[in-house]
Amino acid sequence: MNNLQQKFIYLSQLIGVPVIDSGTGEKLGYTVDIVAGLKEMYPRASALIMRKIKTSNKFYIPWKNVKKIMEDETIFIENTTDLFQEDLKIPEGEILLKEMFWDKQIVDIHGSKVVRVNDLHLLREDLSIWVVHVDIGITGLIRRLGLMRLCNFLVKLIASCELKDQLIPWKYVQPITSAIGAEALSLKVHHSRLTELHPADLADILIDLGTNERIAILKSLDNATAAHTFQELPLKIRMQIAGMVTHEQLLNIINEMAIDEVVDLLSQLPQRKIHALLSHLPQEKVAKISSLLGHSERIAGSIMNTEFISAKHNATAGMVLDKIKNEYKKSETIYYIYVLDDNDQLVGMVTLRQLLTAPPEKIISEFMHKRVAKVKVNTDIRDVAEIFYKYDFTVVPVVDKQNKIQGIITIKDAFEAVFRKIREETEEAK
Repeated sequence: MNNLQQKFIYLSQLIGVPVIDSGTGEKLGYTVDIVAGLKEMYPRASALIMRKIKTSNKFYIPWKNVKKIMEDETIFIENTTDLFQEDLKIPEGEILLKEMFWDKQIVDIHGSKVVRVNDLHLLREDLSIWVVHVDIGITGLIRRLGLMRLCNFLVKLIASCELKDQLIPWKYVQPITSAIGAEALSLKVHHSRLTELHPADLADILIDLGTNERIAILKSLDNATAAHTFQELPLKIRMQIAGMVTHEQLLNIINEMAIDEVVDLLSQLPQRKIHALLSHLPQEKVAKISSLLGHSERIAGSIMNTEFISAKHNATAGMVLDKIKNEYKKSETIYYIYVLDDNDQLVGMVTLRQLLTAPPEKIISEFMHKRVAKVKVNTDIRDVAEIFYKYDFTVVPVVDKQNKIQGIITIKDAFEAVFRKIREETEEAK
């Protein structure tokens, strides 16, 4: 590619231009779209779609027949005898660029947002053309209206500057829906790219989409990523999705979610659906969920997570580190390890930093924090939030009347619960 003269053009400069027979000079029709193959890193033009003059018939013209390109003016093709005898049919592994992208929403992976495509930026080398950028700026629309020169003149006259394109590199583009050319598109761009985003960013993107698009993207993600993204969504949207996905898909998501998030969801579902879901979950998980479902929504027990790491007071630092390695996947946090006495009562807490810096043979009760800020299962969630604010903690343990730890609450869960309650109370008062 580097040995030829390079030039950038836009798809809009190739749409609607006359198609001329290079041999006779006869006008054959007009371009209505460009076809691109997806076998290379960047989609490469493989054909053009032409509408014949005085008819509505469209024809697939292989790119090998293109002999000269004059953007904004003319495309010359070699008119062979069999060129217009077949009906329009797009081969597998190819897409229509205009139909697929113009005025469609895509996910900008780099910017973690949903954007609208106004034009495509193409690299031209002699007669070869590749898609290299997506134009999401206002200049794309202006260009398609044929007003680029006028607008540039006015901007220069008023502000002494030029309109600038807003381009996204092709590698950061993720189509939202595969309604057009589904199989072909999956060859080049797959939703697995979305796993590069943080679940919170993914959730922000899904909020901007319709329900069908949300479900399509969640289906394309692995179960863990789908679950982490799902639980970042507002409860109202989670309920919509839960009502539309299959029983199996919902189970796959729930299996990967934190216990407290599962409880939040199930507490809003009909009893019949709750029983159906619980009947397919592991019994240990069902017991924890059932226990939490029994708590009032206004107390600490309703928002605590029962997956945490604890250790006996006579364990060594090395033993606890080994335990963390074995249990880190199922625990919400590994930074705090709660120390229990022989009666399983909470007597202290050690941090991961302490464990990493302590000699492996040292007993944890010798260096644990004995004063641990904690809350009871029935503590009001507003009081829980105040404890986070007062002590600047990120996690607090929840204990029962016997001072036995039942779960943990993160600062995120606490403040989400408080703000939700405040919002609900405000709405009820109106």
